Amino acid sequence: MQQLVFIIVYCICFMSACQITISGGKDSLDVVKGYERLESKVDTLIAKLDRSLQIPNVKDLKKHHSVIKNVALKKRTQQSSWYAKTRTLLNNICCATDYANDGNPNTFSHTDYENLPYWWVDLGHVYDIKRIEIINRIQGSNGDRLHDVDITVGRSLKEMSLCAHYKGPGKTGEHLVFRCNRQMSGRYVKVTIKGKEYLQLGEVMVFAPEISE
Repeated sequence: MQQLVFIIVYCICFMSACQITISGGKDSLDVVKGYERLESKVDTLIAKLDRSLQIPNVKDLKKHHSVIKNVALKKRTQQSSWYAKTRTLLNNICCATDYANDGNPNTFSHTDYENLPYWWVDLGHVYDIKRIEIINRIQGSNGDRLHDVDITVGRSLKEMSLCAHYKGPGKTGEHLVFRCNRQMSGRYVKVTIKGKEYLQLGEVMVFAPEISE
């Protein structure tokens, strides 16, 4: 800090072309006044420097560095159809739509065998999507049913854009991680099979910066 003060003093003196002389009478008084003005300028510059170097507090850091979390967990969902229209199949692990985002990868959603089966989640707010993760159905040997999948993101279900495509086929219990081909924001995330198939999802997770309510 002493070196910094010296540099500041030097700069002020240089810019002001100040001269320090030792003499008596009026000249001595001028030197004292010059010192006082110089000291005032130095104090002002040091105060400005301290403010510019001030470390932000924890609240400020939280505003700019939000926690990334799964914002799809237990949010409102819907699928194109509901296989067997039951929650109790296979010892209560199939087949309701909310089984795909209940936080338990052992349960899974399940549609009928149909053309373009889909599942979507309403995140409740518009988020900056960082990544989307899908856990394929864990039980059984039908993991290969997950193929030719479009993952879309949008602010409404009428304005969805492609985030990523998965050719597949998947494997039972496989954990897939997708990052959108560009920065995307949205309230809805939709998973669709482009063809005729069952859509079975063990868990769909959407990771984004948390929004303060």
